[in-house]
Amino acid sequence: MFKTTLGVLAAIAAFAPLARAEPVKVAIGYVTASDFTPIFFAKEKGIFAKHDLDVDPKRIPIIVNIPTGLMSGDLQIGASTMPGLLQAVDAGLDLRLISGAARQDREHSKIALMVRSGLKIEKPEDLKGKKIGVAGFNSMMDVFLRKWLRVKGLGDNDVTRVEAIFPQMPDLLKAGTLDAVTITDPLRAAAEKSGVGYVYAEFVADLQADTLAVGYIAKSDWVAKYPAAVKNFRASLDEAADYMRAHPDEIGPMETKYLGFTAPSRFPGLSDFSTAIKPGDLDYYIAMGKEFGLYKSALDPAKLIVR
Repeated sequence: MFKTTLGVLAAIAAFAPLARAEPVKVAIGYVTASDFTPIFFAKEKGIFAKHDLDVDPKRIPIIVNIPTGLMSGDLQIGASTMPGLLQAVDAGLDLRLISGAARQDREHSKIALMVRSGLKIEKPEDLKGKKIGVAGFNSMMDVFLRKWLRVKGLGDNDVTRVEAIFPQMPDLLKAGTLDAVTITDPLRAAAEKSGVGYVYAEFVADLQADTLAVGYIAKSDWVAKYPAAVKNFRASLDEAADYMRAHPDEIGPMETKYLGFTAPSRFPGLSDFSTAIKPGDLDYYIAMGKEFGLYKSALDPAKLIVR
């Protein structure tokens, strides 16, 4: 009887579904930009959960502060510009690029140099002596702005760059505290609509036809411990982006909920959202960083990218 019972239990166990692994807890740091909207859809539509991820999105005021959160363990994955990643690695932080977040090309440019209404800027030389807000010194927009100014015949000392967080930029323009800002959607669209500023230059698109604008980074030891979570994270973002393309009417409310603003649907197909990382995506950033003396060490893109 006892042996028979054991046999029955063994048979039942053989056909029972395997217990599902505990989801990996992931705190994701992001900033106020529409580039990161797929995170919110993946969270709210159960896409992360389907891929065994328990995600807590955390809004961080300035993107250059995210590496600190990763090193402290407050974040496991964080949004990053490429200069931010390269500077952190150059400083000795063991971080890796695990996914793209959004690309920008000349056809779908959303990053702009916006000038406050009432200030007439007709040529780059008119920017001399002006105060320009950037979302973090040596961030992606800051480095591109410096390069763009140099191409236009201006140097760092010809303007005053002021660190400002994205949500404050429209108010700083309106108050006249800043003369111009480097801004992206959805705040760019909101500022244009309110009339506080106008777009003077698509300065990133002017320099690069196709740019990995932002991506996601993580500590290398976390990546080594959770390789499946990294792949599931990318798969979740891809699935969320597909959902957004199929349900564009849901994007505005989701952006408003998490970002406080929404951008008009200016990008048919939402082609800017992309987890793809191309082999040469870091090359241009490394070249600019060397030009401005941002990096002391030799940086090898192949060692920084997790496939």
